[in-house]
Amino acid sequence: MAEIIDYGQFAERLRRQEGRPRWELLDAVQREWGYEDPGGEPVASRWDGENLGYGIDESLPVPAALAEWWDSPVNSFSFRPRLYWTHTQWPPSIWVDECGEQDADEDAYDDSYAEDVEDAEDVEDVEDDASLDPARADGLPEGHPLLPPDAPDRRICIFMSEYQYCNQWGYLAAEASHPDPRVLVSTGGGWRLQSRSLSEFFLQLALERLPGTYGWTLKVRGADIQDPPAVLDRLTASYGELGLLPWQELACDALMYGGPDALISRARGSGSGFDLVIYGRTREALLQVVETLGLACTEEDVQPPGEVPEPLEELGAFALTDGDADDHGRWRVDSTGTVPAAVTVPSALRALPDRTAVALDEEASLAAAGDAEGRVHLWESTAEAAADGPAEAVSKPLHRAPVTALACFRPDDAHRAVVSGDAHGVLRYWRTDCDPRPQPFDRRRTAVTALTAAGLATGPALVCAWADGLVRIWDLDSGSVARLRLGTGIEDLVLEGDGTLYVTGPAGQVALRLDAEGLWPHRELQLRLHDVDWGSYWSARGPAHAVRGLIGKVASDHKETALGAVHDLYRLLVSKGSSLTAAAPAVPFLAELMTDPANQARPTLLLLIADIADCSSAENRAAVRAVLPMLRHLHDDPLSSIRWAAAELEKHCAPRPGEE
Repeated sequence: MAEIIDYGQFAERLRRQEGRPRWELLDAVQREWGYEDPGGEPVASRWDGENLGYGIDESLPVPAALAEWWDSPVNSFSFRPRLYWTHTQWPPSIWVDECGEQDADEDAYDDSYAEDVEDAEDVEDVEDDASLDPARADGLPEGHPLLPPDAPDRRICIFMSEYQYCNQWGYLAAEASHPDPRVLVSTGGGWRLQSRSLSEFFLQLALERLPGTYGWTLKVRGADIQDPPAVLDRLTASYGELGLLPWQELACDALMYGGPDALISRARGSGSGFDLVIYGRTREALLQVVETLGLACTEEDVQPPGEVPEPLEELGAFALTDGDADDHGRWRVDSTGTVPAAVTVPSALRALPDRTAVALDEEASLAAAGDAEGRVHLWESTAEAAADGPAEAVSKPLHRAPVTALACFRPDDAHRAVVSGDAHGVLRYWRTDCDPRPQPFDRRRTAVTALTAAGLATGPALVCAWADGLVRIWDLDSGSVARLRLGTGIEDLVLEGDGTLYVTGPAGQVALRLDAEGLWPHRELQLRLHDVDWGSYWSARGPAHAVRGLIGKVASDHKETALGAVHDLYRLLVSKGSSLTAAAPAVPFLAELMTDPANQARPTLLLLIADIADCSSAENRAAVRAVLPMLRHLHDDPLSSIRWAAAELEKHCAPRPGEE
């Protein structure tokens, strides 16, 4: 985040886009706060929300802006819905006054609202009526200030609700034909104007939700503010309003102010838990706001970002010579200066406009090409016809950036596949007999520069190089992956079946002899993980499908990846209760990884194993006790943190009253 963004000038950014949808500004704001397009297909579609079946008036058009949002690649909700904690509704449904809400021109903060929610049977009757006739629905009273003059239709179309339905967002049915209509919000005391347009609402929603995940956060209660009038004066004098309407919640609203790399939300009304919430793109930006406003805070008060992207490597140019070898025994240089074999490109690929990458499989029976629009084109043929290529191609828009590299290969004897990489660092996997995998195979924050794949003695392997010089090598059967920090400038990769990897860089081509055992020391463990039906076990978040992949990441040679996986497993497997049945089958794998001196998360991993035993589940305690003998040598480990964790393990495994 080298560039400082002054959100005190945000109102001017809004003004420059006046009269236009806010999609360009939404995209910019999301990127500024750290959201990145994850690649692949959306995980949430318009059809995946609550989508209530009653109250749908099919005669009403859906505003163009709402459909555009659902279809847009800058719709971060569709890729990361958990960032927002909202329910969506498609098609928009007609609002039914289930709780007897007051009119919007009445006191929105009147406590009598809670007394109106009395009879659940009445709610069901209302819903039944609405399902029979969408016209039987509530709307704003005639003459309401939010209605256009002489509006023939006073109903409200709901398209989104807060996760616990404290707020609903909708637009007037009378404005459904507008391309980008105003957005209203229910506050418990009636309907109020939330945003001047749908596209501005989604911009405002992103500003409300994303900084808390990607930025530094400080929440300040009113009781902790000394001299509130003076703080308010400093706020309004030092920081500019963003130019958006106040964000409405139950019994309160909030104005957003901006400064250099910072946003400040100032709540008004009795319903807010915090008078001020400060977000900083950097810690320094947040602390500058604290100093300017004259607030007091401790280190513990400042919350770090909930998500931090993996940093890029800082490597020099790729340059290896004869005799060079990896410190971990994963590769050694066999030769340098070899001239790479030329690839014969079928004529069908040569004629493709905007072609940016091509690849053939070893048998020349599968050809692939990528283009500048992110599409991948496949040609399958017999070996005899491969020279000219078949006339027809199958094309898929797999990327939202130019395709930069491709690899065609056989994952097994019966199938063929292509892996594609793009300028945004995204890898997609497509087996030709089925649809491409919807989610990315991998993603990093820099361009893919080269791909190759081949069948080794251990099975199919895939190699990818990124622009920052990192190379990853996968054993596709087990999912094991090795990280090689080879250097920048890698232009081409060719993997041979004998385990030789030809790497072309600025100084020419180098042949690396790969060692499978060194690359994937936990390959057999990963294969055994596949034999467990994790979906039949229970974790803290439901069926334990994620546990297998997380245990695999604990084996990573990348410290942040391994530690992150252990922390995620804590959330899934550790509980004082007895309901988490996935913990017991996970313990033997975790203990096996703990015996590897090279594991990057050993102290935290040992504590995870110990804490699994600290529960009321006899099965979980028995699983940990079973692996205790193989871990007792850790009492003598050189690291004090591991010796302490080993003592905790012994303590939690000690017999409890009533146990033998």
